[in-house]
Order: sequence, then C-alpha cells, then structure tokens
Amino acid sequence: MFNNGWIGNYSYFRARINPDSEAVYDIDQNKHYSYKEIDMRANILANYLIEKFKVTKGDRIAFIARNRVELIDAYYATGKCGAILVPYNARLSVNELARLIEKESPKVLFYESIYFDLVDALKNEVEIEEYVALSETGSDSNVIGYEEIMSYGNKSPVFCEDIDFEDIHLIIHTGGTTGLPKGGMISHRAELFNAMNEICTWGISHTDSAHILLPLFHTGGWNLLTLPILHAGGRIILNKQFDPKLSLKIIDKEKPTFVFGAATIFRMMVDLPEFGETDFSSVKWIMAGAAPTPVNIMEKFWSRGIRFVLGYGMTEAGPNNLTAPAEFMDDKTMRKKYASVGKPMYFTLVKIVDENGNEAGINEPGELVWSGPQIFSGYWGNEEETKKTLKDGWVYTGDMAVKDEEGYYYIVGRKKNMFISGGENVFPPEVENAIYEIPQIHEVCVIGVPDEKWGEVGKAVISLKPGEETSKEEIMNVLKQKLAHYKVPKYIQFVNEIPKNNVGKIVAAKVAELYGKPADQ
Repeated sequence: MFNNGWIGNYSYFRARINPDSEAVYDIDQNKHYSYKEIDMRANILANYLIEKFKVTKGDRIAFIARNRVELIDAYYATGKCGAILVPYNARLSVNELARLIEKESPKVLFYESIYFDLVDALKNEVEIEEYVALSETGSDSNVIGYEEIMSYGNKSPVFCEDIDFEDIHLIIHTGGTTGLPKGGMISHRAELFNAMNEICTWGISHTDSAHILLPLFHTGGWNLLTLPILHAGGRIILNKQFDPKLSLKIIDKEKPTFVFGAATIFRMMVDLPEFGETDFSSVKWIMAGAAPTPVNIMEKFWSRGIRFVLGYGMTEAGPNNLTAPAEFMDDKTMRKKYASVGKPMYFTLVKIVDENGNEAGINEPGELVWSGPQIFSGYWGNEEETKKTLKDGWVYTGDMAVKDEEGYYYIVGRKKNMFISGGENVFPPEVENAIYEIPQIHEVCVIGVPDEKWGEVGKAVISLKPGEETSKEEIMNVLKQKLAHYKVPKYIQFVNEIPKNNVGKIVAAKVAELYGKPADQ
C-alpha cells in the first residue's frame, strides 16, 4: 500500500484541524502542549532519529520511563519515520529486561534519569547503539540529553512513504504472569481501529479529556483513552506516577470527562478522606478493568451519583473489546448488571466457544475468543506462542465467560485458573465476589488446591482492611448462605498483602506459588 503521507502521520492531520487546542498537560513539568506544538516536537524528534541515529523503517526505539510527554513525542515520531516504539516496564529485573532487549534489538534507548543505575547495568548485558537521557536537570555523563534533541534545527514535516497498514508501530508486553513477558505486536491498523472503537462506542470528541492513570508501557495506558482522545482532538493529562490523592485533585481541578483504571486504583481513592470532597461533576462515567471490582467499591461511587461500570480487554485482542454501555444504562440497570463487563465494542467480533469450538448457548460458560480489525499481529519473535493464541484470525483469550439474555457478558474465570471439585467446575471470581460482600475484606484471591477426596477444593487468600478483624468461621458461615457447598473454600489464609502486577491486578499464579498448600496457613 502506498502511504501517500497518512499512515503514521497522525499528529500532522490532527494539528491541521485544531492546532491551538491543548493536547497534553504534563503535570510534573506544569507544561501545556498544543497539537501544533506536539506535531512540531514529533517532527524534530523524527528528523533527529533519521539524520543523527540513522533510524529506518522497522527499527525499534525503546523507552524506560514513567508517563511523560516525551513518550507522546516518540509515539508520533516513530509513526512518521516508520519505526517501532517499545516501552519497557522499569519494574522488571535487569535480567528480564536484558532478555527482552536481546530479542527485540532496539537501536535507541531513551531512559528517565531515575533509572540510570538500571540502564548502566543493562549496558554490560546488551548492545544498543544510542542512549538518550530524559532529565529535567541535564543529561547523564557522556549521554545525549533530550533537550538537546528538542533544540535540533530541522523541524520540517516527516512521513514514511512505504509504510503499510499492517506494519507494526508498537510492541506492548503482556503481563508475564508466567515466564518472560511476550511482546505483542500492534499494527497501525490495530491502533486506529482500537481508537475508532472507543470514539464510536463512547462518543469521544474534541471536548473530552482524561487523566491517564495506567502506565504507558501497558496497553491500557496507550489504547484506553490516550490515543482515542488524541485522535479525536481532546486533551490528556499525564503525570509520572499514580498517586490517589493527586488523581482526586486532578479530577476536582482539571475536570476530566472520562476516568479509567484498575480496581486497586479506585479502592485507594475511596479510602481517602478527600474522596468525599472531590467534585466529580465533569465525569461522564468511571470504568474499571484489568480485574474484577468489588461491588462495595462501586457502591461508594454510586452513592455519590457517579456512574461506575466495568469493561474488559487484553493486549492481544484490543484492548477495546467489551464495555458496559454506561451512557445508555439507567441506574437500575447499572446496579443490576454491576458484575457484567458489558457488550462488544463497535468493530469487535466475539464468540464464546466450548472445548470443541462450538458456540456456547445463553448463560453457558465457554472460552472467550475475539476477531476484528483491532486485534494484534502476534508475538515478536515467538511464533510458537502466536500459534497458540491466534488461530484462523481469532484470538483465544483463555478467559471463561457467559452471555446473558440481554447480550451482557460476564467473565467467570481464567480457563487455567478454573478448578474442578468433585466433578463440578468452580470459577474463582464468583466465590471472590461473594467474599467481597463481607465488610472487613480488603482483597481476596481464590485458587484451587489438591484434595484427596474431591480432587481439588478452594482456598481463599485474604487481606483485611486496616483495623478490621474476622475469622474463618465467620467467613464460612456467610458463604454457606450464598454459594453451593462445593464452591465454598475449604481453606482460608489471611495475609498482609496479596501479590499484584504493575497495574494492580492480582496475580493468581503468584498466589498459588506462595500459598498453594492445602492448609489454612
């Protein structure tokens, strides 16, 4: 496909329409950037990459940084020169990062100066041609600083003529709950249709804005709100690191229209005294994803008249896949369907299939599979895992789901996390939801553990709210009134904190590794 200047050149086309509108507010630097300025910065960076670093189409440009405007520059600049942006999770170990870098071979690594020691250790393990320090106080010794790049004289427009719709623009790594994270390849096609999914489903326009709560090394950081709002000409607000008190202040002062995050984020918000004082009147709805959100957290928002719903997505399938249609739901329906992750988004195709690949009936559980123009292109350098996940144009999620009579979908568990007790399938989220209704509970993860009689039984690993107390007996008495006998956990272990990943999602595999013994302790 001959590009003719439109694929990847997104900042230019947006800046043609509303150049003076604010695109990005960087809280940490207290700087506001218009679309005209964002396009100029992207051109400067793209020219520098091409002329100084000899970057060509398909080269990887890596980042180890928290959320900041330079990542937005790099997204647009790599699109202009046909390169691939690879944001890494700085919380990974040197060994893990080295293995990923060895596989993905980035030509340039931009890094925040706070990670100097990490990058210094990486230099002994990997070969990268160029390093750039992102620093407000100047560059690290012998490394070019980003401000030097921004002072580069060539601001001329850039675009890659031979880029194709299926060319990769982002490598986003999966959570890596087992083994090394896999690099999901996200094409220009997938990016654009993900953005259109949100714009068409949620009615995003130039009047909308969002504070980006998820990290920009995560698919949710990019594809949930950031890119859709920037395509539509709205405003995004960035800060380096999530802080619940700061987020409430931003909602109060900056008046975002959408808020998206993980359950842990909203739990931290409602626990603050500032929650009751925050003005949420600008917010159309709040959506939680990445993990089930306890209904008691949702009720805290509902009681203040704030629309709070759930959604679902994954790196490989979107992530813009399922959303509760908040703007089309009345309060009664919202509460009735509180556990639902909603309906398919505008362009997405979905099936729930049994073990033989046949579509499941209404309220029959099966594996959730996705297709459509928003899906990924496979895993970088990992054909074997790609074949397991991507089959005949469908992404097999490993998530078990049901669909009700009104077309609402519910995630009932992971295919791998489901356990069988006495011949009956037990889906942990159902048990966890029942446990979350107990007021003293802070977090819970239910896993299956071996049992001589039943094959497997449930074990609930629980952390309590500060200052709260309860007992196994009290919890069991409550659950016996709510659940079938075989679903009630045989074991309960109390812990201070339940293992989570970088976006606050409880990692069941780690819980099983640490607490998988068939005992209460």
